[in-house]
Amino acid sequence: MDPFALGALPTSSVPPAERFLMSTRHLRLPLALIAIFTALPLAIGAQPKLAHAQQVVSLKDSVPTITTDGLASTEVAPDTAMISLGVDTERPKAADAARDNARATQAIIAEIKAQGIEARDIKTLSVTLSPVYDEVHDANGYVTKRTLRGYAANNSLSVRIREVAKTAVLVGQLMDKGANSFEGIVFDYTQKEARYDALRGDAVRDALRKANSYVNALGLKLGRVLEIATHAPYTAPAGMSPKMSSAAEPEVAAAVPIEPGSEVLRTEVQVTWELAQ
Repeated sequence: MDPFALGALPTSSVPPAERFLMSTRHLRLPLALIAIFTALPLAIGAQPKLAHAQQVVSLKDSVPTITTDGLASTEVAPDTAMISLGVDTERPKAADAARDNARATQAIIAEIKAQGIEARDIKTLSVTLSPVYDEVHDANGYVTKRTLRGYAANNSLSVRIREVAKTAVLVGQLMDKGANSFEGIVFDYTQKEARYDALRGDAVRDALRKANSYVNALGLKLGRVLEIATHAPYTAPAGMSPKMSSAAEPEVAAAVPIEPGSEVLRTEVQVTWELAQ
């Protein structure tokens, strides 16, 4: 008689090792079925998702299409200016350099506010105090001797001018008050987003015009829009902003003309249509 047949032997008369083997044989089938039933819903649920993904990916490639680029741009006049300026002060003693630099900076900030510029448009960029050395170099360019000459203090500011026409006058006034370091001017246009919104529509219409010029000649029609790919809009300066050298003399810098010029706002779009008869 088969010792492993179900019900062949009472479990009490079967050795422990055989009873263990019988129990494992009885559990193999249920465990396998449980694994199958567990994986079955996952496989069933994955099939529609996979089919949907394949349909979305292949839609553009499964029908005749045409793709055109649309461009739109406009020229605007900047209406704000950001100037970067500062005060450089050198004195034999560190305390004197810091004190005189602070006084000159306070006079400059007071003049800025007196011209109607709000405190929110004035920002301190850096405040520094460092020793200044005179150096002696040998024929190879190596430093052979360093002598402390004094201390240099610097306070740098950025100022946003919301009425760009006042920029040239303000710069001259600040130089008269002691500003002797200028890092340049950056012009900007505050209504960019509204202009870009209009340009996006113009760019799409430009792409549509180009697509129609192709399909009309072939006797075809444009169908559904399958894809719209956009590019980040950007600003192309019409010219470089003027940059003033540091430690400029007031008489020279005040005579430098400042012209904001113009900026070109530009946006691009790429549209794909389905072709129809």
